[in-house]
Amino acid sequence: MSRPVARLGLRSNSTAAALALAAAAMLVPANLLPVLSTESSGSDRSDTIFSGCVELWKQGLWAIALVVFTASILIPVLKIAGLCLLLLGARRGDPGQSRRLTRVYAALDFIGRWSMLDVFLAAFLTGLVQFGEFSTVTPRSGIVAFAAAVVLTVLATQAFDPRVLWAADTESQP
Repeated sequence: MSRPVARLGLRSNSTAAALALAAAAMLVPANLLPVLSTESSGSDRSDTIFSGCVELWKQGLWAIALVVFTASILIPVLKIAGLCLLLLGARRGDPGQSRRLTRVYAALDFIGRWSMLDVFLAAFLTGLVQFGEFSTVTPRSGIVAFAAAVVLTVLATQAFDPRVLWAADTESQP
């Protein structure tokens, strides 16, 4: 690995690893704390991401439940796993995996653009329902933790230097 790429890759990948670790830590409260509280017809309810998915499923809205589960639980976990895969691949310097890991990086970069959609939807729902007289929706601390996890994964992906994935390939060629 050339010196400039090695130094830059080490520094950026350390930053990416720290941000990914912070994102993983924020996913814990994001999934344990309530994200929204609803009051409708005198009944109060607070939901975590998972309990909201279960409630949607019980109400027969299984397609929406699957979308919420995929976007709010599955994709954030896969993003953290993908970042770990990239960081381990860069650390090992396996020349045969550069193309595959670059595709993983491109997918994580693309997904990062759409990650805040869940947070936007919760904000939109909160504002929309506040106009009604019979029900209210209030955001809770879980949505803040979820937004922090999303932002941290986006920053971790941006901090990762994909050039280090190819440095081992250029060294192994004569």
